[in-house]
Amino acid sequence: MRSIPLLVALAALSLVAVAGAEEETKKSKAKPPPEGIWWAQDFKAGLARAAREGRPVLFCVNALETEQANQRLGLNTYRSAAWGQATRGYVNFVCNPEDHGATACSRYERHVCKGHRDALTWFLKRFGQDLISPQHVILEPDGDVAFRKEYYTGVVDPALLEGYLSNVAPPIAYSRAGIGRDAKLKACASLPLAELDAFASKWLAGRDGLAAAAMLNALDDCYDTPRRLALIAALAHTHDLQAPVLVLAAEERMLYPTDEPAETLAWLKTLFRVDRTLGVWGATRALVRLEDEAARSAVLRIWAGVEGEGATAALGDLPAAERSSAYEALLLAKDRRASQAKVPADWVAGRAAEIARARRLTGRITGAATVDLAAALKDAYPGDLRIALLAASPADVRPHAAALIGLLTTHRAHRVRLAAALALWKARAGPPVQLIDVLYRGSTDLIEGRPTVEALGAIMPEAALESAHSREAWNTTLLKWWKDGAK
Repeated sequence: MRSIPLLVALAALSLVAVAGAEEETKKSKAKPPPEGIWWAQDFKAGLARAAREGRPVLFCVNALETEQANQRLGLNTYRSAAWGQATRGYVNFVCNPEDHGATACSRYERHVCKGHRDALTWFLKRFGQDLISPQHVILEPDGDVAFRKEYYTGVVDPALLEGYLSNVAPPIAYSRAGIGRDAKLKACASLPLAELDAFASKWLAGRDGLAAAAMLNALDDCYDTPRRLALIAALAHTHDLQAPVLVLAAEERMLYPTDEPAETLAWLKTLFRVDRTLGVWGATRALVRLEDEAARSAVLRIWAGVEGEGATAALGDLPAAERSSAYEALLLAKDRRASQAKVPADWVAGRAAEIARARRLTGRITGAATVDLAAALKDAYPGDLRIALLAASPADVRPHAAALIGLLTTHRAHRVRLAAALALWKARAGPPVQLIDVLYRGSTDLIEGRPTVEALGAIMPEAALESAHSREAWNTTLLKWWKDGAK
């Protein structure tokens, strides 16, 4: 026979179980979140979230409630599942001056009226008091305008919103692209290779703003080399608005071009077809890191658009505006084609300071800086300022340490910030933790990585740097060197 205390305990547990079941039933019957746009209720918190998470910001101006287009957008379009899914990667604000309820807004689902009034106040300060409604504005996470369309003519739709997500926030686009595209992802994994290009071409040319990001999902799940190469080639049909998302996958091949050389070349062909600027971005980085001259020659052929057996390409075969970028990359790679004493003017045009730096870093030229640091800090061009910083002695740096510390956070050019960190590091001046962070980011940069490590190797023991193969080891190694020198 069970004891009274045990029966009481069992009864109590039974009541807890019943209460739990009732609570679960309540939850299951709770109203699901709206299918449409999820509005950021707190304006300041929403902007902070966009900056923190790298999300684009969407402003939907819906301020004239009696006007037909405003009415249709506010009560129907914004509540649709298509617009809801297309805007999940954004921080979304609706702009409206009215009060629709004390606690919850009756016009916009899952919202409070203070939120849409605050959003309108900010919008008017930013874009002026002559308000046109409806209109839609997309801001990049840092606040720059990526897109603006006044009135509503159907241009702004889910495909456009997803396309700008791919353009402005590629990682977020990639993370969302696998949702609802199972059939197409399966086709990428199973179609005969002879049919894959036509399938991808049709998909990428259609009204799917996350098509390229979705194909990158398929590529990540593919381990068959011929299919991977076919998928990379098919991505050459990517719409230019979605081009930035390709960098997510191409970057690794440009950073480690010899690991999968066939993929490196395939990616370069795709990047040049989709967006020439991205092609130049990839080609310069691959050239710097390739150890083999024949491999660099293959990159130059793709860059010059020269195909076929026995084909060759030289710097003179590239567009004139791109020759200086290629020349700088070949200098940094210590390629023999960059070794001639005199070069045509268009090999240097627009990048004289960067090329002088590359020559100095690779031992092509030596000598003191030709730009005085004190003068450069006043009004020099970024390239000249960088030259002065890299060549300045510790004695030159210390009187200007405060100005250089300011450059670490205020100068717009990453190369100048990095040069300031190197100068301060050599002089043992400035906040070491901040310098270590800047130098680490420089050491892992696609184009600046090797020069940064080489410059540090001239300041501190190379053996110590070779052991700093992780962020934690890097911090420990550099901080120890700094403290040891201060003793």
